[in-house]
This record gives sequence, C-alpha cells and structure tokens, in this order.
Amino acid sequence: MRWLSLLVLLSLAFSGWKEDLKSFFSREGYVVEVEDGRVIVDLGKGKVHAGERLVVLREGKEVVHPITGEKLGRREEVVGRVKVKEVREKFSVAEILEDMGIAEGMKVRVEVGDVCFQGSEAGLFKVSSLIEGVRRGEGCPYLIKEVEGGFGVEFEGKPVAFFETGVPQRKRVEVFEDFTFRAKFVMSFGDIPLSADVCDLFGRGKEYLAVLFENRLDFYEILKGEPVKFASMHLPAGYPVSVQCADLEGSGRDIILINIVSDGRASSAIAKLVGESPVVVAEGIPYMMAVLDKERPKETFVGQRFDAEWGEVKRLELSGESVREVGDFKAPPGFRVDSALMFEDLLIFIDNDGYLRVYRGEDQVLSKEGFGYSYTSAGLPVLYGEEEESSYHFYPRPFKVKVLRWELPGVVRNVTSPVFRFLDVSKFTEGEIYLLRRGGTFELVKVQGRKMEEAIQAVAVTREGRVFVITGRKGTIPLQNRGDLFEIEINPI
Repeated sequence: MRWLSLLVLLSLAFSGWKEDLKSFFSREGYVVEVEDGRVIVDLGKGKVHAGERLVVLREGKEVVHPITGEKLGRREEVVGRVKVKEVREKFSVAEILEDMGIAEGMKVRVEVGDVCFQGSEAGLFKVSSLIEGVRRGEGCPYLIKEVEGGFGVEFEGKPVAFFETGVPQRKRVEVFEDFTFRAKFVMSFGDIPLSADVCDLFGRGKEYLAVLFENRLDFYEILKGEPVKFASMHLPAGYPVSVQCADLEGSGRDIILINIVSDGRASSAIAKLVGESPVVVAEGIPYMMAVLDKERPKETFVGQRFDAEWGEVKRLELSGESVREVGDFKAPPGFRVDSALMFEDLLIFIDNDGYLRVYRGEDQVLSKEGFGYSYTSAGLPVLYGEEEESSYHFYPRPFKVKVLRWELPGVVRNVTSPVFRFLDVSKFTEGEIYLLRRGGTFELVKVQGRKMEEAIQAVAVTREGRVFVITGRKGTIPLQNRGDLFEIEINPI
C-alpha cells in the first residue's frame, strides 16, 4: 500500500497561482460575429461567465521606442462594450451596450473595475500587487476571498474561480495517495433508474435498497446475493427526480423523501411504511428536500424552492404527516440541494455550472469544474415561442464511504459525450467516482477501476459499509433504456 507523505514548508507555496490570478482578471478573446445588436465572441464555458462585461478594442498605431527602436506594442482604442448573456461550450453570445464601430476580428477584454477583497492584510497586499483597483469591502461585481489554501473569486455573488496557493504547515500529514475499486455485477433493471438510497423501513436494522424509476419506487431486500424485490409503490403525478431515506421521527424507521417536479416546479412527496406496504402520506410539498447528514437527520433536514430554477433554502421539520418551515438555511451562492452533503465541518455541493464546491463555514476550500448531470431530468413547461418541451437535469447525490478506518466523502462525475455538448441531447460515455482527500489542502482523487457505462445515477451505502452503484444507459428509443446494479469495494493503493 502506498501513502502520500506531505511536508509543506512555511516559506513555499505553489508559485503558478499569481500568474493564473492575473490572467483571470485580464481574459481576452475576439469578436467572431456581429449581428442584430449582439456579438459572438470566442470565449466559451470556463473562460467567461454570464453577466460579465467586455470592452471591445481596436488596435491602433504601433508604439516604437525612440532610442532603441524596439517595438513596444500597439495602442488600443475602446470602440464598444458588451454584456455576456449566454455561454456555450466554445463561444458566448453578448448584447451590445455601446457601439462605436464594433467589427469582426476585434479584440475583447473583460472589464473588471473595482475588485473587493475579504481576508488578511498580507492577502490584500498580495492580490493588490497583481490586480489594479482592489479594495476592502463589499459591493463590487468581483470579490476575492482569502480562504485556506488559496483565493476564491466570486462574480455577482457566485463562485467562479479558485486559485490554490498551498497552506503553510510545519507538521507532516499522511494520507492515501490513490484509490481503486473492485466491482461485482449484481443485477439489471428493465428501466433507467433515476435515483436510489438505502432505507431501514421497519426500524429493525435491516436495510432495503430503494430504486426510483419514472413511474414507481421499488424496494429490494439486500441479501448476500442478488437483491429480492420486496415492494413497489406508485408515485404522484409529475417527474420524479430523487429519493432519500432518513429517520426524521427518531423512531428508527426511515421516512422516504421523494422529490418530484410538476409543471416546472417542486411538488414533492413523503412516504412511510404502513403495515407491510410503503404509502405516500403527503404530496404537493413545494420543496426539493434533502437530509444533508443522515447522522443528524432532524438538524440537517432542508428544502429548497424550485420553479424552473433554484430558489431560497429553508430548514424543515416533519410534523406528523406534514412538513413545515422552521427557519432559514444559510446556503452559499449557487447552492443546489439535490447535490448537497454535509461531512464533518464541510458543506459539499455542485452548482448549476457543474462546479464542485466545498465550503467550511463561509470559506470555500475547493472548487473543481466538470461535475454534475445525469440521466435524471424533468420536463419544463413550454414557453411562448418554443416548439418543444425543455428539460432540466438533476445530479447524483454525494455520499460517504469508509475506506479502512477512514470515512471520506465521495462525488460522481458523469462524462458527457460530444452529442450532449453540441446537440443538447443527454448522452454520457462514462461514470466516474471521486473521493475528497484532506491532507495539507483539500484534493479530489479519482477512484481507479472498471469503466462504468454510461452514467452513474446513484451511489448508496449501507450502515455496514456495503457500497452499491446504480448506473443508467439510454438508447435511441425509450424501450432501450436500462440500468445495472453493482456492488463495489474501495481500497487504497
């Protein structure tokens, strides 16, 4: 077994962050098309964000040193300003705010203005030496936050970048270097699974696998061999998107939370075992619900409004067979309850742009792009002028897994295919599992193992530590949709 032994010296940190931070605030591109009050620029996803303003520049006369004759560059003249409205994979669409001769081929540069800063005096000195217009306070479009391990950048309240500097430490920290998993195929499903969780239905310590499908929720008795179907439950009208079980009554028996979208907004349901059958006891709940930490179910029971987009987050309480608000939940910008997990002092979630965000209190300690998405989606109402119904995609929930004596948080990354990216058709090529490792800094490590095709829809972990992975595959017609169930074992390399 290999270990990674980290010794971070007081005087050293990662040196590349300074240039990366400077480059972020001086991003450039070019106008590729001008038409009907808008422009298309060659800055795509990850290079520019909706709402950012760009100045359009026309190159002028070359500047030459009068003594040495050295060419120092060209003068630049501002001929327009634009605001990014839509970001695609390789380009963005922006509306023209000022036009004094904008044309194809002209350079664009992010217009920054004042930049606010939160952090230490040393941190303020560092970033002020790199970026003009940095000041303490609030109210700027851009905010730089000094956090453990680096500097995070928010734009209009939304995290958009993180620059890792390293955390000076004197002590030596030992952590696993890599992980691998062995997978055993268990069974196939005739339909595509949307979500899954492990439930203690009777409060006797015996757990069942709950698997959510488009029109039903199936429960399987977990045995040493292939699980055996125990019960099946019909669902209220709408698009089911996730299921989660937790002991919200303190009785030892799990309550079943079923998140459903109807007419473009949350209309969720709660079910429980009545006799020997699972039964819906409440429906039409206007939240997407989650228990963020199953070890503290009542304290971490939250709901988020959803009406074609994510809204305010509330702390919830189960009272009899109804749900009521008991206060606000202070969520970071971009928070989505369908992708959220509390682990020790961390809040982990994936935002709308597919960035994995890890917060400790108000400080963001990790940000990684390329996460989110699954085959689970909900139809949204047809808007005026649209010919077809659009869909909204939901994410696999993060999970906790025990590796030897350590418990670690895990997340799923489904790799989108070119079909998904360019034609906006849901298709994935592989499902990947990552674990969050905490050493001198926070780091994501991909778990190596067999290729999971096409998408991982859920990871469900029993109290005994058995890990089940539920995958989904999509065909060209609905009859070809299917899913598989695997049991995996994760070990350090």
